[in-house]
Amino acid sequence: MLAGAIASLSLPPLFFLPAIFALSWPMLGYLKAESKTTAGWVIGAAGLGWFLASTYWVSHSMLIATPFLWFLTPFLSIGLGVVLAAFWFGAGFISWSFGGKPASRILWFIAIFCLAEWSRGFVATGFPWNLPGSIFAVNPTILQAASVLGVYGLNVITVLCAAAPALWLQKSRYLAVLFLALPLLLAGGGYMRLDIAPSLDVMTANAPLARLVQPAVPQQDKWDKDKRQLHLDDLVGLSGQQQMGQNQQVANLVIWPETAIAALASHEPTLLPILTRKSIISEGYLITGMPRFGDNRQLLNSAMLLGHDGNIRAIYDKRHLVPFGEFIPFRRFLPFLEPLVGPIDFSPGQTNQLINVVGFGRVQMLICYEVIFSGKIIARDNRPDLIINLTNDAWFGTSIGPWQHLYQAQMRAVEEGLPVLRAANTGISAGFDGYGRMLGMLGLGKKGALDLLVPPALSPTFYARFGDLFFLGLVFLIIATAVWVDLNRRIRQ
Repeated sequence: MLAGAIASLSLPPLFFLPAIFALSWPMLGYLKAESKTTAGWVIGAAGLGWFLASTYWVSHSMLIATPFLWFLTPFLSIGLGVVLAAFWFGAGFISWSFGGKPASRILWFIAIFCLAEWSRGFVATGFPWNLPGSIFAVNPTILQAASVLGVYGLNVITVLCAAAPALWLQKSRYLAVLFLALPLLLAGGGYMRLDIAPSLDVMTANAPLARLVQPAVPQQDKWDKDKRQLHLDDLVGLSGQQQMGQNQQVANLVIWPETAIAALASHEPTLLPILTRKSIISEGYLITGMPRFGDNRQLLNSAMLLGHDGNIRAIYDKRHLVPFGEFIPFRRFLPFLEPLVGPIDFSPGQTNQLINVVGFGRVQMLICYEVIFSGKIIARDNRPDLIINLTNDAWFGTSIGPWQHLYQAQMRAVEEGLPVLRAANTGISAGFDGYGRMLGMLGLGKKGALDLLVPPALSPTFYARFGDLFFLGLVFLIIATAVWVDLNRRIRQ
């Protein structure tokens, strides 16, 4: 557990990269295990330490929504850690039966571990948070590898590198040196990719301007009816057009965060025209998060494109809902969690229709943690020009949670070769180009507006074209290497 907790220090936003080598300790314990159950517990314990240390902040949401249930917050953190660590346990349990020599057994473990982490993206609705490969977000240069490998391919490289000390101690020193060299090779490739890339100044020449609004409304005040007008006034005031630089350019697109308007669209027919006339220029557009009831009286978490007249031009309904955040599985058995979600569960959106915004092109909307699902955020045959992510991370205060969320949005930008704009209620609002280079950022908890020139999309990356094909190829290569190690008589260890 301690080794897993130490290793998690390599994750965003701390990026203490040497800590990742602490994972070699449970790998050595895995080799010494006398049964697959023991091997599973060894790796599962490391996973529990990893997730307890890096996702503890989730319990902060309960303190905000139900402060009288404060005594349950440790159980929320532990419960989430146990569920996520179960994937690590499964990897240790299943892989222990494969491989004869120590190096081969470690390689089998790495292959199955990476498949287990991949499955975290879709099993039980999926929660691929704090994947080991996210440490590549430490710098845009080495992050360029995501354009080919994706975050799951980067998982493979990360765990191979983390296993180097264990392999060295098992006398497999050629493999250890090779795996240590892999990140350096990827960094070299990233340097060359960025070296030939156009500069941000070139990419944003004649680019349209968008304004991200960050109202910084505390979550406990968000749905307070007595404070709603004050919050709306802040949104309008921060959206007011200002001149920018020598070009005297104004934003044609203003973006508000998730549920920025704390009201139901169907219940406030006169509100939207009032807000838009005060917030955007006559030929401009406003994108805002706002809940609504659908045709079948389903409660939907939506993003709306509004014109200056307040008419709704397009709607996107969130498709991937957060368990225990937007709906409660087995609600009747967990009535004490109702304050977190409310008396009615949200329903998932059924379509993924791109939103056309004049001057910006076709926009893929993503709400909240929809941005964390690598390879699933856009349709391969319906490529957008821009990704806009609306979120409300106020639930998690000033913890590391919002930072982890931000770096995952950056990873998606590089994977897909698409600019990403992220509007967050309390932060962190930011923009990235298709190379993952930051266009600008508003700090956590800061109230303000951020004007960003939005560069064009890049040509589809390898990952955008083929998804996780390279990742699966790497897993196959590791298994093939493990078999070769066992069959090679010159390798005795």
